[in-house]
Parts: sequence; structure tokens; C-alpha cells
Amino acid sequence: MPLGELITALEAADPDLVLPDGFTHPHSYRGYYHELAFEPAHNATVGEMLADARSALGTTYTGWKGGDFVMHDYTDCWLSEEGRASGDSISALLLRLMLGQGTPR
Repeated sequence: MPLGELITALEAADPDLVLPDGFTHPHSYRGYYHELAFEPAHNATVGEMLADARSALGTTYTGWKGGDFVMHDYTDCWLSEEGRASGDSISALLLRLMLGQGTPR
């Protein structure tokens, strides 16, 4: 899912919703340095995830073997710990499942 679509989907959700499985900490994805990854996080709110996603837009991250990469609204997003290439993309389906497990704060 591109970063711009991720931001739009999170903007449409309740920011106070607590997700048992969410994400945080944007960084350059180890698999494709020009793409964005977020680390898995437990009990993250939609508002926190949205703030992290917005903070990544236009930000330059350094790739693991060098190079600087700016994240754009069309940049693909992954769910992966920093320094790893999990192969787990953040898709519309994954985000819907995450949001569907949320509970109000």
C-alpha cells in the first residue's frame, strides 16, 4: 500500500482506536531501501500510527548500504523491524484487519 493511501485510510478511522497489532517507527526498508517500513507495535492507537505515517512523508532516510531516499505518497510500505527484510507488505487487507481488531480507548 502506498504511503499516501495509508495516510488516507488512517485519517478515516477513529484516532482513539487502540490496535493490539499496529505499527510505529518509520524507517528505510531493508529489502528495498527506497521504500518505507514501520516496526510492529502492540497497543498503538490509530492517531499514533497516523502521526508516524505523516512524519515519514517527505522525510529522507538513509539506506542500509548507503544512499538517501525520500519517502513520497506513492512509496510502498512494509511491516518490518528496522534492519530486517520481513517480506510483509502493508496492504489494504492487512490494514482493515488491524483496524477491525481495535477497541475504543
